Amino acid sequence: MRQSVFDYIDNLDTLLAVIVGAVLATGGAMVAELVQDRLGQKRKERDAARFFGEILATVDRIIDRAIASMAIGERWGDVTLRLFRTALNEAAIYERNRERLFELRDMQLRQDIHLHFLTEMVPLVALNENSREIAALEKELKHGDALSDAKRQSIEEDLTALRETLETALNAIVAEHAKTDAICKRLEPLAGVTF
Repeated sequence: MRQSVFDYIDNLDTLLAVIVGAVLATGGAMVAELVQDRLGQKRKERDAARFFGEILATVDRIIDRAIASMAIGERWGDVTLRLFRTALNEAAIYERNRERLFELRDMQLRQDIHLHFLTEMVPLVALNENSREIAALEKELKHGDALSDAKRQSIEEDLTALRETLETALNAIVAEHAKTDAICKRLEPLAGVTF
């Protein structure tokens, strides 16, 4: 029994339909994967922009309150210093989540955010450390009835230098603090919110 050429053509149609179906299914799956990946990247970028915008805004609002508290009562009183410590603690959240910066596709924005945090936090750390040293030296002077005049003068000189460093750190914080709004404005379109 001989098969005709038309029998083979009929079988080729079925094979061709299976091949075309497989190619379309594979292509559709690849397109769906690309779309899903793109949407995932956009969502991650939006979440990262919201996160960093909120951290920047929160730290700077605390710094605003600390600076405002300096005009009330003692300039470097307990409330002021606690507010500066709170700002530093909030900035630690940035440090723990810094790798999320890579979810932002804009390299310049990533650099600006990181540089801003470093430039604002280094003087904030110095301010907090110096305030502790000042408190320890003031306590030593207060309870140091047996201190020699030379030791007392040395402590007072150290206090003067530390207080000057405190003011310098504050000036650096205020100068960098002024740049926060510009960075937040750049994050707002990515985040979809206003900070």
